[in-house]
Amino acid sequence: MAIDNLPDAQLRIGSLYDSLKPAEKKVADFILKNVPLVIRYSITRVAEEAGVSEATVVKFCKKLGYSGYQEFKITLAQNRRGPEVEEIYDEIGQGDSAETIINKLFQLYERSFADTKKLFLEADLEKCTAMLRKASRIYFFGFGASAVVAGDAELKFNRINYNTRALVESHSQHTTAAVLGPEDLVVALSHSGRTTDLISSLEIVRENGVPVIAITSNLNSPVAKNADEVILFASRETPFRGSAIASRLAQMAAIDVLFLGVATSEYEKTISALNRTRKVMSRTKI
Repeated sequence: MAIDNLPDAQLRIGSLYDSLKPAEKKVADFILKNVPLVIRYSITRVAEEAGVSEATVVKFCKKLGYSGYQEFKITLAQNRRGPEVEEIYDEIGQGDSAETIINKLFQLYERSFADTKKLFLEADLEKCTAMLRKASRIYFFGFGASAVVAGDAELKFNRINYNTRALVESHSQHTTAAVLGPEDLVVALSHSGRTTDLISSLEIVRENGVPVIAITSNLNSPVAKNADEVILFASRETPFRGSAIASRLAQMAAIDVLFLGVATSEYEKTISALNRTRKVMSRTKI
């Protein structure tokens, strides 16, 4: 997926944020917090408010795929979201009531899913579905919160008779990667796209000509660059980022989209497999 394919200026910022230089992040932070003002501001005013040079603002805009600040500002105005979604979850703080936490949490979910939907529509999901259907074996690689998503993916695809496995620690990933071939497929899950153990696993995979689908929020990340196809998701995290609340759900949404794409393209086969697995699982229930 190329950055030019993303129609939303704020989504472009989010998908490249982690790869921006420190001065460019100052520009990004100022813009994301002051969208209504930036639409009216000159490049000189934005540079002053962000504490950077005008040249840095121009470089920032070009990195996002725009010809310059003017084109970026026009697109930002066209994509501007309504005021009802301007409050974001990272404002949660000590002393917030249970009701406030609930409101902010679900606002985070709504924003993440709305933005992720836009990104999914720009991804080549049909190609990803075809890659899954073609693969002899499918391996889901992930660490931390992404490991939970990898396990969920393994369960879903196993139930419709796909040869899948979730590998969630580096030793298993490396040893398995060494024996994979072009007939296999790896789906790499990483919010940041910068997990070193995952990157090294993918480097081994690529040496063996194994196709890779990356599911990440960072388009310019090493994980994305080691993939044949990239599915981007949008995620605004909380101050408690280690809990990976929104990113985990966005990744699961990506897995669900891929699963349903495969399932609906092989409808009769899928229903038959699900009926067999349901019959077996019914024995475990009272």
